[in-house]
Amino acid sequence: MTWHAMLLSVVLVGGADVRQLQVRFDGYLGATRQEAGAFQELQVRVGEGALQPFALTNVMSLMGGGPVGTDIVDQMLPIKPNFIFTGDAKLIERIASAKPNQLLRITGWTQWGSQYVLVETVEESEPVTGPTPTPNLRKKLLGF
Repeated sequence: MTWHAMLLSVVLVGGADVRQLQVRFDGYLGATRQEAGAFQELQVRVGEGALQPFALTNVMSLMGGGPVGTDIVDQMLPIKPNFIFTGDAKLIERIASAKPNQLLRITGWTQWGSQYVLVETVEESEPVTGPTPTPNLRKKLLGF
C-alpha cells in the first residue's frame, strides 16, 4: 500500500488523530500507586533523567474534542517509558526536584501515539505530610 492510500484510508475511516493535544497530568513523581491512592502508575522520564514511577491521580485532555485523557494514557501503556517530559530546562528541573509527597500538575502538548510531552506549565503543591482530617457532619454543624 502506498503512502497515498494509507493517508486516504486514515482520512476516510477517521483513523489516528495526528493533531496536537494539550493534556494535564496530576500526580506524584517517585510515588507508587498504593502510596498516592492513584488510579494508574506510569513510568516516566523527566528530561534526560532515569525512569521514575509517576502515580497518576488525574489526566485531562484540554482540547474540548478528540480523545479523552484516559485514552491518551491507555494507548501509551505498552511503551516504556510511558511519557517523556521535555521542554524548558527550568520547568523540567521543577518536575525533577519534586518530592514523592508533592502533588504535581503538569500541562503540556503531545500528539496521539507520542511519548513526548512538551511541558508548558508546572504547578506543585506543598508536600503532603499526613492524611487530611475530614470533619463529620456533627462537627461541621455543632462544632464538637
